[in-house]
Amino acid sequence: MIISLSLGALAFSLWYGIAPKQNLVGTESLSSSPDYFITKVQVREFNAEGVMVETMNAEQTLHYTAKSRTLLEYPTVEHFSPSGSWNAQAEKGAISDGSNDILLTDNANATKKHLQSDDIKLTADSIHYQDANQSLTSQGNAKLISTQGETTAETITTYVNSEDVVMTGSVRGKYETIY
Repeated sequence: MIISLSLGALAFSLWYGIAPKQNLVGTESLSSSPDYFITKVQVREFNAEGVMVETMNAEQTLHYTAKSRTLLEYPTVEHFSPSGSWNAQAEKGAISDGSNDILLTDNANATKKHLQSDDIKLTADSIHYQDANQSLTSQGNAKLISTQGETTAETITTYVNSEDVVMTGSVRGKYETIY
C-alpha cells in the first residue's frame, strides 16, 4: 500500500511538473472580453412619485470592467418629462459606469416632442444624451427635420426641456413656405 501511494505521488509529481503552465485562454484575450452580458434588456426608471421617466431596451448589453462601460446593441431609449419627451434609437450605444449619459451611434435618430411646438427629428452618425444639461447632441452628418424644413450642421444640440436648438459648423438649411 505504501509503495503504491509512493508510486502514485511520484507519477502525479512527474505529470504535474511537465504539464503546461499557461492558461487555456490568453490574459490579453480576457482583458478585452466582457465580464458579463445580458440579452433582451428592458429597463424602466420611475421618479419618487412613481411616474415613469425613462425606458431603455436593447437586444444585448456587454459590460467591460476595464473600460468602465456598457456597450449596447440595437438600443431604444425614451425619456419623459413634464415639458415633453424624446425617443431615440441606433444600431449601437454606450453608457459609462456611474453615468446617466447615453451615446448612440450607427444610424442614430431621435424625435423630440415639446408640448409648445411641433416635433423635431434628429439624425446623425452619433447622438449623445447628456443628463447634466438635459440635451441631445447630434454629430457627424447631423440633420434636424421639422415642419419648416431641414437643417444640416456639423453639430446640432437641442435641449429637452425647452425649444432651444444650437447649430454649429457648416449650417445649411432648406425651407419651404406654404401659402
